[in-house]
Amino acid sequence: MDENDKKLNSKTNLKTLRTYMSDMADTVRSNDISVIKVALAEQNKHEREDLYRKVEGSSSKKAFWIIGGIILIGAAIYGSYFIFKQKAKNDAPQPMQKIESIISYDEITNVDLTGAENLNDKLISIKKEIIKSNKNGLIKYIPITKETMGVKEKVLVSKLFSLMETTAPSSLVRSLSDSYMMGVYIKNPSASIETDDGKPNLFMILETNDYDFSYAGMLEWEKTIAGDMFNLFEFKTNDNKTELGKKQFKDIIIDNKDARVLYSEDNKPLLYYIFTNKSKIIITDSQDAIREILGRLIIKNIKPL
Repeated sequence: MDENDKKLNSKTNLKTLRTYMSDMADTVRSNDISVIKVALAEQNKHEREDLYRKVEGSSSKKAFWIIGGIILIGAAIYGSYFIFKQKAKNDAPQPMQKIESIISYDEITNVDLTGAENLNDKLISIKKEIIKSNKNGLIKYIPITKETMGVKEKVLVSKLFSLMETTAPSSLVRSLSDSYMMGVYIKNPSASIETDDGKPNLFMILETNDYDFSYAGMLEWEKTIAGDMFNLFEFKTNDNKTELGKKQFKDIIIDNKDARVLYSEDNKPLLYYIFTNKSKIIITDSQDAIREILGRLIIKNIKPL
């Protein structure tokens, strides 16, 4: 083996030498990797904590939600209690609101139309009720009411004409106010119901907002009013509705006031109507009822000194 081969073999068998600088480089590389890992892990930890805090909220927010929940629960309990009390109040019988009458009256019988529409039959039934009294010229007031939202209220005049199934002109109905009065007059309650003195006479008092329209409307209604009121007033006549509709109303004076009257075939008065001081209309089948109503209107309109 020559000298060159020996040198080559000696170089091949030499071990790699570790120096301080190479160790430092390896350490720095290794530490750099660890530091980066630690930094990333720390960053991930902070991000998770921030997310948890956002989800859970601060302590003040927690308290707010707790208090808000308590308030909502309390409101729900109070609301349920209020609804229960209101239902109990509505289910209890409600007193009828005070209904003013156009004239004074001696008795009162209310007609409640809640859930019913048959007004004429109810009026006829009340009219036939026997009233025992020692007072002559007795007036029974018949308020027509209907329950609305648990309160009994007076039926409006337009609804009244509809329930009575009249053919009154719309111009007449529009000219009337909602102040009206239905009632029964009996000249002598102690007399037999079969006699004129003991016979109950139904009447209507209407109040007008426009005399001209009301007067023209009543003249127009004369053509059909007898047929509209035929059953309600129970006319004693051989004429039917059609025949009565052909008859003409005539002028008459009652207590120095102009009135209109419809006569039967045997010249008996069947139906009257009269305007009082251009403010009110009385419709009835009795002159005595008109006189009693006129007298009570005068008394009510007298102002105390």
